[in-house]
Amino acid sequence: MSNDTPTEALNVPAEDGSTAVADAPAPADTVRAVVQANGVLVPAQSLGATSSTRLSLGTYQVCFNVVVTRGTYLATVGLPGNIGTPPTGEITVTGRAGTNNCLFLQTFNSAGALADRSFHVVVVR
Repeated sequence: MSNDTPTEALNVPAEDGSTAVADAPAPADTVRAVVQANGVLVPAQSLGATSSTRLSLGTYQVCFNVVVTRGTYLATVGLPGNIGTPPTGEITVTGRAGTNNCLFLQTFNSAGALADRSFHVVVVR
């Protein structure tokens, strides 16, 4: 059995319908969410995310249409869209207690205090 990737697997459709050559295809069961600082989900930049909620200052819940408990979570402070300068800060992410399809996230300013920040989160399952 070979580890070689077939040439056709390298042709990954882009969101605009064009085909781009990538190093490797994206996993079929990767889900993602882009969330505004007020907790509103940005559907145009999200895939598989069903809801997002600002629970309190700098504290959020993001839910997906798949089980995420065995996934790898990657999160970063970032703006919705593709332009602008995001605020500085940090973010933490873990599974949400009591559910198997939601994440619990907290965002902080650079001094370490809870602060509302927009963010991007990806779950690779």
